Amino acid sequence: MKRRPQDEDQKAVQFHRSLEPNESNLGIVLSGGGVRAAYQAGALKALGQVIGKDLDRTSIILGSSIGAVNGLVVAAGLKTGFNHSVQMLDDLWRERTFANTFSGSRARAFLRAIRIAAQQYLAPGPHGSSFTLFDPEPLRQKLDTAIQANGGLTPEGRAATLKSVGVMTTLEGEMRKPLLFLSSHQQIPPDQMVGTTFDVCYVNELTVKHGFASAALPSILPPVEIDTERGRVRLVDGGISQNVPVDPAVRLGAHRIIIIDISGRSWWFDRYGEPHDTRPTWEVPAESDTFCLRPPQTLTIRNQSALGPLLKAAVGGSHKRFMNACGALWPLFTLVKAKMGEELAYEVMSYGALDPEYANALMEQGYHDTVAIIRRRPRQKLFYEHEEEPQASPLKAEDTSSLLRA
Repeated sequence: MKRRPQDEDQKAVQFHRSLEPNESNLGIVLSGGGVRAAYQAGALKALGQVIGKDLDRTSIILGSSIGAVNGLVVAAGLKTGFNHSVQMLDDLWRERTFANTFSGSRARAFLRAIRIAAQQYLAPGPHGSSFTLFDPEPLRQKLDTAIQANGGLTPEGRAATLKSVGVMTTLEGEMRKPLLFLSSHQQIPPDQMVGTTFDVCYVNELTVKHGFASAALPSILPPVEIDTERGRVRLVDGGISQNVPVDPAVRLGAHRIIIIDISGRSWWFDRYGEPHDTRPTWEVPAESDTFCLRPPQTLTIRNQSALGPLLKAAVGGSHKRFMNACGALWPLFTLVKAKMGEELAYEVMSYGALDPEYANALMEQGYHDTVAIIRRRPRQKLFYEHEEEPQASPLKAEDTSSLLRA
């Protein structure tokens, strides 16, 4: 994808169809970022307390990787109200442990983890593999039960105002390609598909299987095979292709978009002095004739501080508890610690450690950061036409007490 002019007076692309402003079209876009997804639950709770009535009428929900799973939960619960959706997410993440999330032998997973950690040490990135570390069947069953209990995710079963729900995935093969699974009241018009980086597969009902296809990080979670109109396809993590799927939300007609980005990408780039538009070599490259559309109004929420200290404060004081939180990922921690030091090892593990106290700390941080952003903005100007980088103060470990219990 070519770098486009950044001056406001210059046209980045010749796009002939104007996007008609429609302030009723509110979109929520949730990025991937492993277990940091608990941060999104806290951020959404804070938003619900401020603009809950607007969020009850959300038109579009898109997610990538674990953000796709969170997005399906929010979409399913929206019929009963946004706060009900948030409570579903809250309950989900507060009880996460390795025991109730993954199946299979922990001893075998540990041995596989040693091999995967060695591979990652030599060649970092989500490379294809003949075996994976975890089987998330227990979590898949729990989520499927919760979503079906709330009416499922067909256009008729979900909230009437929710026009579109989608998950970004990646087609696995010789050439990886981004694929958006979309359940929508109407298809994206052909002229709105000009310049897209992704293909669309329309389905009547999105399921947990689609969500886990989006979250299937190679070597960590198994790829998912789904029958489509094109035949049976093999899918892996959508974050490899488009971790923050804002562009498809705009093409679907979202005028205002809330982005909750838990990737930590900007933090890592700042750490190593890299430009924020740097693309890792393992990401699926975009074609030179593609471009992404920017929404008219945006509210962006992301962590500005490292989240590794939250993990260390929650479980770092007990070797046994830390081992339980890391599970089979513990060998990866030891290798990263030896290569990059303890601070960055904890930051890496902040994406994969499962512990209820750590999840609560992430929700607290998401809530705190969102409240800090909201407090700096007038109620009528929560959405910016040109989004500024939020500067939320970090939440100290000793302060993670009662924000979410209010």
